[in-house]
Amino acid sequence: MWSFSFLLFWGCCGIYTWGMLTLPTLGSMTRHEQPRWSSSSLDGNGCTDTTMCPAYATCTNTSRSYYCSCKRGFLSSNGLKTFKGPGVECKDIDECSQSPTPCGPNSICRNLPGRYRCSCMTGFSSPTGNNWISGKQGHFTCRDVDECANPRSCPEHSTCHNSPGSYSCVCNPGFQSRSGRKSFQGLKEMCEDVDECASPRSCPEHSTCHNSLGSYSCACNPGYNSRSGKKTFQGPGETCQDVDECANPRSCPDHSTCHNSLGNYSCVCNPGFQSRSGRKSFQGPGEMCQDVDECANPRSCPEHSTCHNSVGSYSCACNSGYISRSGKKTFQGPGETCQDVDECANPRSCPDHSTCHNSLGNYSCVCNPGFQSGSGRKSFQGPGEMCQDVDECANPRSCPEHSTCHNSVGSYSCACNSGYISRSGKKTFQGPGETCQDIDECSQKPPPCGPNSRCRNLPGRYECSCLTGFSSPTGNNWISGKPGHFTCTDINECLSHGVCPEHSECTNSLGSYRCSCKVGFTSGNSTCEDVDECANPRSCPEHSTCHNSLGSYSCVCNPGFQSRSGRKSFQGPGEMCQDVDECANPRSCPEHSTCHNSLGSYSCVCNPGFQSRSGKKSFQGPGEMCQDIDECSQTPPTCGPNSSCRNLPGRYECSCLTGFSSPTGNNWIPGKSGHFTCTDVDECANPRSCPEHSTCHNSLGSYSCVCNPGFQSRSGKKNFQGPGETCEDVDECSRNSTLCGPSSVCTNIPGKYSCSCLPGFFSPGVWSPEKPEAFKCADIDECLQDPSRCGPDSVCTNTLGSYSCGCVVGFHPNPEGSWKHGNFSCQRIPFKCKDDVIPSNMQVQLCHAGAAVEPKYVSFCALMNATLSVLDNVCENKTTVVSLKSTAKRLDSVIEKTSKWSNFTKEETSTLATVLLESVESTTLAAFLKPSANVSQTIQTKHLDIESKVIDKECTKENETFKLKAKGDEMKIWCSTIKESESTGINGVAFVSFSGMESILDERFLKDLQIPWASSKKKLKMNSRVVGGIITGGKKDGFSKPVIYTLENIKPKQDFESAICVSWKPDVEGGRWTPSGCVLLEASKTHTVCGCNQMVNLAVIMASGEVTMEFTLYLISHVGTIISLVCLAMAIITFLLCRTLRNQNTYIHLHLCICLFLAKMLFLTGVDKTDNQMGCALIAGFLHYLFLACFFWMLVEAVMLFLMVRNLKVVNYFSSRNIKMLYLCAFGYGLPGLVVAVSAGLQPQGYGMYNRCWLNTETGFIWSFLGPVCTIIVVNSILLTWTLCILRQKLSSVNAEVSTLKDTRLLTFKAFAQIFILGCSWVLGIFQIGPMANIMAYLFTIINSLQGAFIFLIHCVLSRQVREEYRRCTTRKTKPSSETQTSGILLSSVPSTSKTG
Repeated sequence: MWSFSFLLFWGCCGIYTWGMLTLPTLGSMTRHEQPRWSSSSLDGNGCTDTTMCPAYATCTNTSRSYYCSCKRGFLSSNGLKTFKGPGVECKDIDECSQSPTPCGPNSICRNLPGRYRCSCMTGFSSPTGNNWISGKQGHFTCRDVDECANPRSCPEHSTCHNSPGSYSCVCNPGFQSRSGRKSFQGLKEMCEDVDECASPRSCPEHSTCHNSLGSYSCACNPGYNSRSGKKTFQGPGETCQDVDECANPRSCPDHSTCHNSLGNYSCVCNPGFQSRSGRKSFQGPGEMCQDVDECANPRSCPEHSTCHNSVGSYSCACNSGYISRSGKKTFQGPGETCQDVDECANPRSCPDHSTCHNSLGNYSCVCNPGFQSGSGRKSFQGPGEMCQDVDECANPRSCPEHSTCHNSVGSYSCACNSGYISRSGKKTFQGPGETCQDIDECSQKPPPCGPNSRCRNLPGRYECSCLTGFSSPTGNNWISGKPGHFTCTDINECLSHGVCPEHSECTNSLGSYRCSCKVGFTSGNSTCEDVDECANPRSCPEHSTCHNSLGSYSCVCNPGFQSRSGRKSFQGPGEMCQDVDECANPRSCPEHSTCHNSLGSYSCVCNPGFQSRSGKKSFQGPGEMCQDIDECSQTPPTCGPNSSCRNLPGRYECSCLTGFSSPTGNNWIPGKSGHFTCTDVDECANPRSCPEHSTCHNSLGSYSCVCNPGFQSRSGKKNFQGPGETCEDVDECSRNSTLCGPSSVCTNIPGKYSCSCLPGFFSPGVWSPEKPEAFKCADIDECLQDPSRCGPDSVCTNTLGSYSCGCVVGFHPNPEGSWKHGNFSCQRIPFKCKDDVIPSNMQVQLCHAGAAVEPKYVSFCALMNATLSVLDNVCENKTTVVSLKSTAKRLDSVIEKTSKWSNFTKEETSTLATVLLESVESTTLAAFLKPSANVSQTIQTKHLDIESKVIDKECTKENETFKLKAKGDEMKIWCSTIKESESTGINGVAFVSFSGMESILDERFLKDLQIPWASSKKKLKMNSRVVGGIITGGKKDGFSKPVIYTLENIKPKQDFESAICVSWKPDVEGGRWTPSGCVLLEASKTHTVCGCNQMVNLAVIMASGEVTMEFTLYLISHVGTIISLVCLAMAIITFLLCRTLRNQNTYIHLHLCICLFLAKMLFLTGVDKTDNQMGCALIAGFLHYLFLACFFWMLVEAVMLFLMVRNLKVVNYFSSRNIKMLYLCAFGYGLPGLVVAVSAGLQPQGYGMYNRCWLNTETGFIWSFLGPVCTIIVVNSILLTWTLCILRQKLSSVNAEVSTLKDTRLLTFKAFAQIFILGCSWVLGIFQIGPMANIMAYLFTIINSLQGAFIFLIHCVLSRQVREEYRRCTTRKTKPSSETQTSGILLSSVPSTSKTG
């Protein structure tokens, strides 16, 4: 609790350090003194002292003295072969700077101390191999490597050309390199087939190009044939012509029509047929056109009709009783309808005396009243049935006397006999109820005998006789009822012959007659004479002839005219004679002639280009003929020069000869517009007359094409015509391979060629076809360029036509770059090498390879050089995979020699340990750099265990962890930490455990931090193996989540021991253990858990002895917290149950006690519940809120106390009673909630740490608690100081009696106790520095852990009112004491006026 309380306030300020609380006191360390040498050591054999000669020198002893001579490959600084004295050095001879170089031509020389190393340039090899060092066996000579002897040097479909130190690959014809270069190296390039089909000009129109490996072919599309008839061909000279498939009658099946199209054709079934497949258009005889059964479609024919299918068609016929709207018996299509036939509209549908009743599609006949059917049926159809009349007259009673019964069809009637009339006056009647009476016919008007007669009445009848001049067929005295019909008619006298003269007409009149002459005759002397109408010119119309006849006349139209009515003869001027158009008859004139009509006549004239057989220009009749005139046989030629004339019926056609043209165009016929003239055609004006890369030469009526220089015709002809010929480029480069000289590339260009140097070569002269001798390719030394093409930290090696790049020791090529592509770069190896591990270290310099070593350093240098040799091999290895197992065995042998380590000085031990630890890390990282199969490894040796793990796809979840184990120790690392490490290549982690190193790097190497309480007696011991964490990324520290190390204790931990997690720092005094960067998370008897925010080499040191300060403070903190919880619980019960104490101040005390109780209880039980991250964050949030609420209620306490004391000095200043409790609760609980809500919203991940459930102290989130708390402490301190000043003034002014009565010591105690109640004692955390830190730590822990006890003591125990309530509760008294005490009232925060009664 003490450490947590301190962390609450100062955790973010950096004052608190783990070292202050956990590190033991360390004694001063003894230093190793350097030995002093005396001059006596030089007596005798001078070479026994290895310092007599410098490094890289050999000491030779003589009888009196000695001399030094530089070793082979070194030269003394004074130039002498032998020398003495310390002022001379042996400097390395740079053999590689000599000329010629010792390695020979085409080689790379690298200088080494006392020797040199030879390697061949790229493209050369030596029988001794590369990296040959002088002094080794064999003779180093670089010879050209014939890369072309290796079939894999060049890719498929290419030809290899070897050159000194290099080679080039050229793709075969029909192929090209993927990069587009003509020459290249290596299998990384490929020769890809040239897709000639990508060029639309490769094949003619209407053809398909088929690309093949190194070639191509053209094939006419279906529906086309090549002009030559070939199925496949090359080049645009061929054309594809359309095939008319419809010319083959078998192309389409029966009942179909063939439609030819460009490159295709289609068959379409005739109407009434459809293809078997259902397609509208199709190809091939495999399809058939089947008859369409239109009758299968119910909509083909309308309602009330029957469909009759036929081949290719169908017909509809209306059903019986219906008729089509158009009246057709058969028809097609739904547009027609069948309407009901109204049979009753046909009078023959039913027999006479019947009524027809029409119905939908039918009808019926019913006999009318008075009739009955012959069959006796009431309704029937057809004329075969008859309606027979019923004869009512067969019954004599049907009619009365003097009447006659008349049967009628379907009825009967009674009619009075002639001379009688019915009583009712009806003419006809039925039934016996009527009688017939006699009629006096002669009195009727008109008389019954008719005009011109005489009538005499008789019973039931009358008698008639005619007057004179009249007669009746019945004769006179005719009585009604006799046969015949009496009628007096006029006697026609004109019927008698000779009544009137000849050529006259007799006209009868009533009772008489008269005579008159006929038309065309006139009377004279009682006779009729003829009239001559032709004597009148107006009798006939114009263009006619009049012909007189006896009693008449006729008009006849003259030849060439016809009457308007079409009659040949006619009368009267009303008729006209119109001209006959003989030309309307096509037979009037012969063929090839024109008919010209004239008034009453016509003429025929031969058309232009024809003449009559007789030679007449105009003629009549079909006997004549019009013959064609041959204009083309005329001289001079009708069409003009350079033309061809073609005779046509009645005309001619002109066309120009080949090579000539007319503005009117060819096939000109007279009568068309324009003047036909043939002029020479300049074929050269048409760019298509000649093929590409040729020149056109025009001539009269012709032209010729000549290929340009550098081209030749495909046929070999010099002159040719037409686009069918092509001019092909002459490949000068293939004809002469040495055209451009060595180390050059000849590039064929259409019509010419160009020369360029191969990559890595240049020519001082620019190539031109005019001066080809000026072009000469020489090698470019790329390594002389500045800046270097290979970049920094690299080695450039020039080769013939190229160069190669390598990296210096400690660097390796960037895998993403390549010197061949110009982006080569060297990256530092992602692990430390010798110069990085111990830069400029004296101990390492003493052990320089090849130098003389002092005897006392022999063992140290042996182990150091053994370790560095492992590191050098790893750093210099660039090709092979690093064997982690073999290197672990070599390093294990170094650890095993612990007996030698004990003889080393502290500085030597720390230096060697640092080199060893760094070598293990570098070796492991190198194994990650080139893993054998990207798999995890577990290496176990006697003194060294390594578990490495390659993280590939396993790291998917941020909260996922990986555990690695080695020799009983364990490391747990978060997935997020691996991502934070910023690894660019392979993600890998490793865990190393050293066995035996703990006895070497023991507690003596713990860094003395000059801790103030270091005087306490303690014992330190190393209690774990040395372990180390390794990660591939560049970031090694500052992780957001710690790396958890679980170390196995060598000896079980005792209760009085405290564990310290320490990490190895190579930069501290050459290598020391320090507690910084790692914290202790858990310590059990068998294991110790440490958390580090960095990848370190780690160990556990146990501190033991007397009870440590940490345990004392832990004990004080927990005891004080438990006492405070008990006191707070008692205070809460007191404030709740004591009713007489209830007031505003008591409620404020109650809320403060509740908040403090809950905060301490939650802290005591839940601050270390870090297993569940979400639960830990919730606990941290509640702790944040509860502790803030405590401080806000402390602020309320301070303000209320100040206002109460202020009222003692100033009357009615401001009463605290005016503040409502609701407002105080809103302030005490609301503001802390607002702070927590805002903090959680801005940084929700700030709640909960890996080792405690509190606010994160590493990201600054702790200030969301420290800010408000610091402000409240400052305000409370000011208010409390001000309150005490006011109270002091007030107490000094009261009367002496009161002053002496009051207990000043009690008053003083309560005043100072308010400092602890109001949280002002938290400022003690500031003074935990310097020599007083120990005392301040105890004070801070005691006071703050007992805050609840102080509240109970001041507000309950020392309050008279509370004590009286306790006494009353125990003694059952009901009346409280009325005595008050000023000091108790004031400083217990009770009202200033006492309660009485």
